[in-house]
Amino acid sequence: MRKTTHALQPDLTDYQKIIRLIQGLHHIHPEPMRAAHYQKLAAYLPYPPLEELEQRFDSWTNLLQEAGVIAEGQLTPAELSTLNRPKPGTGPKKRWTVEQSIAHYVETYGTRVTIKRYSDLRETERRMVSSNTIIRHYGTWKNALEQFALSSNGCFTNEDCLNGLRQAADELGDRLTSQTYARWAREHQAPSLTLLIERFSSWREAVRYYEAHDFEA
Repeated sequence: MRKTTHALQPDLTDYQKIIRLIQGLHHIHPEPMRAAHYQKLAAYLPYPPLEELEQRFDSWTNLLQEAGVIAEGQLTPAELSTLNRPKPGTGPKKRWTVEQSIAHYVETYGTRVTIKRYSDLRETERRMVSSNTIIRHYGTWKNALEQFALSSNGCFTNEDCLNGLRQAADELGDRLTSQTYARWAREHQAPSLTLLIERFSSWREAVRYYEAHDFEA
């Protein structure tokens, strides 16, 4: 099933990517797929949400026709209705736009936007679009954040970086390495290893600066 996502080439238009996706799914599921079935897949895989496809193509069956899965007039009105029917109990909440989703995150947590924290918030507010949808719109998570003048590193100062390194050293002791710090930083929402390297030119320099700074304090 995941092979269908690999076939989506980055130079295709968004429309072409959707058509290719539906055609690829049809090869796996010879019978025309129901909207409810696709909706279930999209909840676990990086596919566009059903609501987004319905807005773009007016209905699920219209999309199937565009992709050549079914022909116009091939199915009865009752069969079309069955294919179009979404999973029970999923409406009528309308999914937010990317802009609304990002705004909700900023109001809740501020301007430091990580994929993990965004996804955690989405567990409590399902109207937010998924991080995969945002990445699909902008190419990468970093590109998306740049569009909204946000950062996954937030406004960490050099002092914040040193304090994070100090706390990690206190907890990890002799086990402190660049690898153990990277894991620790992810678990504690601390300045990332990448940010430390950006600020101090290397992991070794960051540690050296921290030790000198700590000694002076």
